[in-house]
Parts: sequence; structure tokens; C-alpha cells
Amino acid sequence: MKIRYVAWMTPIHGILQPPTIAFLLAIVIGMIPTLKSLVFDDDQVLSFLTDSLDIVAEAMVPSAVLVLGGMLAEGPNESNLGMRTTIAIIVARFLVLPLIGIGVVLLSDKLNLLVADDQLYRFVLLLQYTTPSAILLGAVASLRGYAVREASALLFWQHTVVAFSLSLYIIVYFYILF
Repeated sequence: MKIRYVAWMTPIHGILQPPTIAFLLAIVIGMIPTLKSLVFDDDQVLSFLTDSLDIVAEAMVPSAVLVLGGMLAEGPNESNLGMRTTIAIIVARFLVLPLIGIGVVLLSDKLNLLVADDQLYRFVLLLQYTTPSAILLGAVASLRGYAVREASALLFWQHTVVAFSLSLYIIVYFYILF
């Protein structure tokens, strides 16, 4: 009953944010061959959409790095998280999550769910469990104006710790894979 109540009380505009709408639209376009060719073929009517999105996509990574640099420039600002919470998040992100990732990847490998004999693929799968939170965490916090100092402090400490932990995990992953 509680799930129905929550579903009923959740406003639709809270769910249908622009990324969600774009995702659903992309699924529909990708599943219908006629629409897919209209949008993605070079000589079709709607190919300008693909060209425009390619231009915007080229600016995405530099923009995200710029936002990250702005958030990290001042160092760890005072946040309401507290030292214990920050340390707990760092430990969960750089100790617990990579250990879970190793288990998931090794189990998937034993169950033959992964591409056969592709160690680089397995390495990338393991590596994704070892990286800091997404840069977009800071961008979303800045856009919403909510928990900006907390996101900034977390990103600062995560990017400080990852310089050491990533080196260690790469050695561990090479030992496991090769």
C-alpha cells in the first residue's frame, strides 16, 4: 500500500526530467527502424538533430572538467557532512565498492556472462568501481543550488584519495587478471 501511495503522490514533473525524456525518446527512435534512419542517416530530413547533438557532445567533457575545476579550486570548503561522514563515504567508495566490484566481475566471469578471453574488458569493468563520483554530481548540485558545499568537499576528498587508491587497485587488478 505504501508503494501505491508514494507512486500516487509523486508528481509526474519530478519523474519526467529532460534526461529521462531524452532517454525514452532515444529508446523509441532506436527501436523503430524508419525513425532511426530519419534521424541518423546523413541525407535524411532529421539528420540536423544528430549533427547538432554531436556539436553539443564535443563540448560536454571540457565543460564538466571546467565545473570540476571550479569546485575543487577552493579546496575542501566547510560542509555540513562532518569528518566522520566524509570518511565513511570515502571508505565506502574506495574500499567497499571496489571489493564488491571484484566479486561481481569474478562471479560474472565464472558464470560466462562476460566476453570470452578479453582481459581489457574485464579490466575496464573493474576500473569503473574504483573511480570517484561522477563530475556531474557537482554540476547537478550547482544547478539545483542544493548541497553545493557538500558535493564540493566530497569531490575534493575523493579526487585526493583516488590518486593513491587507483594506483593500488590497478596493481591488484593486474594481479587478478594476468
